[in-house]
Amino acid sequence: MAAAFGGRRARSFASLSLAGVLAALLVSAPLALAQSNVTGSLSGRVAPSASVTAVNVETGYSRTTTATSSGSFRITAVPTGRYRVSVEGEGEVLVEVFIGTTSNVSIGSDSIVELERLEVSGLSASFSPIDFGRTESVSIFGASQLEALPVARNTSAIALLAPGAVQGDTAFGNLISFGGASVAENAYFVDGFNLSDFRTGTNPIELPYEAYEQFEIKSGGYSAEFGRSLGGVINATTKTGTNTYKAGANVFYMPDSSLNGKNPDRYYTNQAGTPNTLWSYNGADKRERLEANIWASGPLIKDKLFFYALYNANEIKNEDVRAGGSRIRRQKQDDPLYFAKLTANPFPGHTLEFTFIETEKETLNTDTDYDFATKTDLGTDPTTITSKLGGDVKIARYVGSLSDRLTVSALWGKSKNDLSTFGSTDAEPLVLDARFGPAQRLSGTQAVVEPGSLDEREAIRLDVTYGFSLFGEHQLRVGFDREDNYSNVVTGYSGGGWFHRYATVTPGATLGGGIVPAGVTQVTRDRFLENAGSFQVTSDAYYIEDNWTTLDGRLLFRLGVRSENFENFNAAGESFVEMTQQIAPRLGVAYDLFGDQKTKIYANYGRYHIPVASNTNARLAGGEKFTEEWYELLGVNADGTPIRGRQIGTLQLLSPGTIPNKDSIVDRNLDPMYQDEFIVGIDHALSKDYRVGLRGTYRDLKSTMDDMIIDHALTDYAQNVLGLAGADFIGYQHYVLANPGKSITTLWDFEDGNGEQLVTLTPEQLGFTEGKRKYAAIELLFERIWDGKWAAQFSYTWSQNYGNTEGWVFSDIGQDDAGLTQQFDTPDLQRNSFGWLPNDRRHAFKLFGTYALTSELTLGANFRLTSGRPLNYMGWYDDSVTGTGYGEDYYLKQRGHAGRLDWVFNQDLSLRYVPKWAGRRLALQIDVTNLLNKQTVIQRDEVAEIDNTGTPRAEYLLPTAWQTPRRVTFSASYGF
Repeated sequence: MAAAFGGRRARSFASLSLAGVLAALLVSAPLALAQSNVTGSLSGRVAPSASVTAVNVETGYSRTTTATSSGSFRITAVPTGRYRVSVEGEGEVLVEVFIGTTSNVSIGSDSIVELERLEVSGLSASFSPIDFGRTESVSIFGASQLEALPVARNTSAIALLAPGAVQGDTAFGNLISFGGASVAENAYFVDGFNLSDFRTGTNPIELPYEAYEQFEIKSGGYSAEFGRSLGGVINATTKTGTNTYKAGANVFYMPDSSLNGKNPDRYYTNQAGTPNTLWSYNGADKRERLEANIWASGPLIKDKLFFYALYNANEIKNEDVRAGGSRIRRQKQDDPLYFAKLTANPFPGHTLEFTFIETEKETLNTDTDYDFATKTDLGTDPTTITSKLGGDVKIARYVGSLSDRLTVSALWGKSKNDLSTFGSTDAEPLVLDARFGPAQRLSGTQAVVEPGSLDEREAIRLDVTYGFSLFGEHQLRVGFDREDNYSNVVTGYSGGGWFHRYATVTPGATLGGGIVPAGVTQVTRDRFLENAGSFQVTSDAYYIEDNWTTLDGRLLFRLGVRSENFENFNAAGESFVEMTQQIAPRLGVAYDLFGDQKTKIYANYGRYHIPVASNTNARLAGGEKFTEEWYELLGVNADGTPIRGRQIGTLQLLSPGTIPNKDSIVDRNLDPMYQDEFIVGIDHALSKDYRVGLRGTYRDLKSTMDDMIIDHALTDYAQNVLGLAGADFIGYQHYVLANPGKSITTLWDFEDGNGEQLVTLTPEQLGFTEGKRKYAAIELLFERIWDGKWAAQFSYTWSQNYGNTEGWVFSDIGQDDAGLTQQFDTPDLQRNSFGWLPNDRRHAFKLFGTYALTSELTLGANFRLTSGRPLNYMGWYDDSVTGTGYGEDYYLKQRGHAGRLDWVFNQDLSLRYVPKWAGRRLALQIDVTNLLNKQTVIQRDEVAEIDNTGTPRAEYLLPTAWQTPRRVTFSASYGF
């Protein structure tokens, strides 16, 4: 039943359901008041029973309400923007409404929380003041504020401005870790629609900078309407048309010039003892980027219908010498994007929006031979690898105020995301030669080939808020959302699925369960991988939340609970994981300490669940075939393939190539993956322009899930429970998705003539320890709000991130195999694994802001000083279950206790010129990142041994990534 609902019929049902809801709302009598995750609120205190009207100064959108008998009022679900709030007989004030924020209004007073900030030189209020309607850890950023800051043009760079956010490992690209969670556990919302990557969590869909209006960065404590995330939430709204016709264009150019820096070259003494062997050559690196945007907006019908349209063209060109100096790669990335948005205000208090996005990100890598001695591109043996990301996104959203107390919000969205990777050498097996230094490609495509991989999401959402009075004022919110996610998977190594890797080895070492014979010093590891299929994940949730203010508005209780349901389907369309009624309390309290709206103390507790990634469907419940075997290497053929000698050990069958019985691969008592979080804090407004804050956060991953090999436990059960003395299932490579440290109940055929039978394996038989991840932090914040002259924010975060699991990714080996990382594959892989985790950055200082040097010239600064990542001492181990099957991926010393990387200092500056002589329509800017061209190593090779004989590895602790060198970008913008 669930599978049928989740298919094509379900998509039609979802669309019709939303259409029905919207139609009913437009023709029905006043019914409800809803709060949306893309709007804000207005509240304040005026004369008792006074009429309060808020009018958007740019679109004419209006809302009117009547204050209570005590004079308090609240207008919820207000679209973001600038509003003129007037009170009958008392006057008016100009107020900015930010996403997810309650803007406090005080007419005719000098209240410090009033947002009467007019734009000056293109800048608006830099930060929202103390919001007594929140108990979350949140930062708000507006587009005009970000324009004047030297911030890279992507959501990760914006998120890094928030306290508690740190840069993740380079293996997963430019992603952020919030509160100790892995970089794959964040949620990304645009106009209320989820653009997160549900396959691995590492490829969210991004929009160009110019499309965004406001960003809400939630680093913790988010309310019951948000779910499916254990990290942070990046919630953004896009720009809308107004009653004024506007158009413009801009261009950003980062030339490949002497102004830019380069990372250092590195040489070393290789395994054979050869000195001055090249490890990394960066002298030929080239970086060039050109981006242009054209936009137009305005009214189609004044005060009723508006449009905003944008075209973004983005071209990136890079050059790098690779493979120990023998190959050069030229990379070209084209990323055109089309964005269009229609906004309608058919009646006062009602808004309809439709957003369309189409993106086509294509990256072409062309590799040719390189003569390192003469530093010449030979142009021979050209190969290409092409990857395609992107697709289209459609979002329809309605927000309507149907009475003073009741509003409804509804959303439908659909996205498609191409994840294809293919190359010119796909017909050749992949061969990497690592015998004499850094691995060199001899043939094949140096990537997992994924022709035709595609992800598709369809979502619906309905939120309702009702306001009433009972021992104070209540905003009762209820909501429902559902996502149907589909993954089409076609993946494997090139050349029909083969990957050969050549390496040196010590005679007597163990490989593949066998001993390396005397005289053998070179081997080939041969792997085979192929997989294909279509997979589905459905997620739905209900929530209810009461925001109750009492004690004359001084005390706020946020009392919420969310119920989540997740279901995953295998390649045959059968449900193999179903999680229902996962209850997540979201409780918060805030108190106006002195009753003057200057000091807020608050606390928050929340439980957060995350679904099983669709990557788990594809790899565990698909038809994946994955094998590994080792051979003596006698030589290399002309085409790069191995001349094999004696086999060492036996074939390791890591995945059988058939769709497994769903009852045998998942623990019948599988618990969801979830996390508990506690936050306490205080915010204090020193004046209208300054505020300080102190916050403590503690996160505890209470339950995790991963795949585990249970061969040894099945053998123990057969011998000691069933009395099958000769039973031995070691080498069957039977993986089960379960909770580490707990019992596993699954089906298994013990080959005793009784067929498959239900078996419960105890934690003692399994030998796995419980997954742990903890995060503790103290954050200090100081803000100076923009006053027409300057603005700044300083934060310091002390934190600890420790445990034996990072979560959805495994940074220590660069694995983004969400839900199926190696962290718990065998008990021996957990040896020494409890320690400092990769996202443990003990100290993080951040300072950013803007200063108006003149009325035309603004200086922007963005500084970060972060302590280094913990290092590991990894190598080989004779695993009691798999022998040497997992190679060098064992912690030989306690995790994260092999030292730390150096502190990283980022120093970025910008200078923005908006001349009066051009009517402030022209803006010229220069951005310089890493001004001092610091060359700090941010990642090192952490494998210390070449095999299980303990032979030291020459490459141990050599740098594999550096801080991005100095980059200079010039930009010009003109609007009219």
